[in-house]
Amino acid sequence: MGDFVGSHSTRPAGNALQQSCRCGSRLGAAAPRTAEERFRALLEAAPDAMVIVDDTGTIRLVNAQTESLFGYRREELLGHPVEILVPGRFRTHHTQHRDNYANNRQVRPMGAGLELNGLRKNGTEFPVEISLSPLETTDGLLLSAAVRDVSDRKAAEERFRALLEAAPDAMVIVDDTGTIRLVNAQTESLFGYRREELLGHPVEILVPGRFRTHHTQHRDNYANNRQVRPMG
Repeated sequence: MGDFVGSHSTRPAGNALQQSCRCGSRLGAAAPRTAEERFRALLEAAPDAMVIVDDTGTIRLVNAQTESLFGYRREELLGHPVEILVPGRFRTHHTQHRDNYANNRQVRPMGAGLELNGLRKNGTEFPVEISLSPLETTDGLLLSAAVRDVSDRKAAEERFRALLEAAPDAMVIVDDTGTIRLVNAQTESLFGYRREELLGHPVEILVPGRFRTHHTQHRDNYANNRQVRPMG
């Protein structure tokens, strides 16, 4: 089975990999060995770190990107709990997320809305995004986690926030539904709200009631004619 089978494995990995490469699908016992080889090749070619665990959270397969991202050799990960890659303070919650996923199997991000961090072998932490996919096999459910380092994006976001805070005017950032996503200290000072009282609320909270209907129309019109200009 090549480099994918580690000495720590407590059950054969061969049967677990007799599957198609499509998440949530099953490959019969009579499937040709080349299907397994194709799966391994796709795993290695993935641009993200790929970690395959069984229903106990034990790592069964990883790819080269996982070794590079986390600083472990493959044989140091296989057969160990996936929580080895999670900072200690998050491990209990991570186990709960994993158990919940087993009861609600679908392709989706892990911990939507939460800040997720990975833990390297050298003890350093870094921000990650994790996408989960179920893999049905003849040995039961496996869980595929695609892990992406988002350190560069987080750094860019921090630079943007710093510029926002340094602006001399009140700055209000809304999404396409008009929901407030970011404000700066000048906004708090000008409108008298604390930041947490604004985030997640409609921007019309800052508009007098008699103008709110027109404001919504102006906002919708702007979405169809985007350019830097005064509003109204």
